[in-house]
Amino acid sequence: MQFDSTSFDRIRARALLGYAILAIIATLFCVGILKNILPGLKESSALKDALRPPLLYLFFSLFALSMLSRAGLSYNRLFGTFPAWRTLGRYTFWAIPVAIFSVSSILLLQFPLSTVMPEPIKEHLTDGPTITLHGAGDKYALANLLNFLTVVLVAPIVEEFFFRGILLTRWSVKWGVVRAFIVSSGIFALLHNNIIGMFCFACVMAIFYIRTKSLFVPMSIHITNNGIAWMLDWLGTKFGESASPTTDVEISELWQAGLIGVVITIPCWIYFWRHYILKTDWQMPYFTESATCDSDANSNNQILPAR
Repeated sequence: MQFDSTSFDRIRARALLGYAILAIIATLFCVGILKNILPGLKESSALKDALRPPLLYLFFSLFALSMLSRAGLSYNRLFGTFPAWRTLGRYTFWAIPVAIFSVSSILLLQFPLSTVMPEPIKEHLTDGPTITLHGAGDKYALANLLNFLTVVLVAPIVEEFFFRGILLTRWSVKWGVVRAFIVSSGIFALLHNNIIGMFCFACVMAIFYIRTKSLFVPMSIHITNNGIAWMLDWLGTKFGESASPTTDVEISELWQAGLIGVVITIPCWIYFWRHYILKTDWQMPYFTESATCDSDANSNNQILPAR
């Protein structure tokens, strides 16, 4: 049985751009008011910087959800069934090869792009996650906590909901699943640094959503991936390591490390191709009769990469 697409016919993806602009304006206005009301916020630039992203996500979500509610969207069908914790945990392990590949792609691209690309373009293509950690200053600990919650919890949930849940589904109605898959992943990548790594990441999240019929699966993987990125950034900050190479020797060494990282993940992607891409029905979860995750019986054989 197939559900009709009436709700998604009413949704306009381009309206999200307008809501994003409104969210930016509302965030700046709100921060300006809070700065005058709360003396501590006015004195702490770190806290102000940490407050903007969650407010932006909040306002954007509120504006966009009003449109989705008017369209009659069924959130139960969009999210699908919450899988068993054991099954969700097995899928979440995919955050490890995804994170390794993402970081390795950054390192691998440093060497060739350093010789042919202008610096601003090279940085946008190869920089890792833009995580801000403060080591000193007024209320820096509170700012770091707020950044952690935003990066590791809020951003993955909001981004998976809109990119995989809304945009991927809406454009699959308009253009078909394959084109929607590519365009939604491309836009996700353009809004992040490390475009190639984030495009691959978005593709993996979209396949898991379509495969499992549960939005909770890509959300869980995304949360874990961002947690790994946060930890790596924290370790780099703690031990005073530079996030970017500065000499040709450093670039060459990191390029080799990136190549090793990509090679290590090859068995995972072979397994992923055979057990997920080739066995996916490519029907959007919202339009299937039962948006349920893979059963525990099947997950024992289909979750973990081959060893």
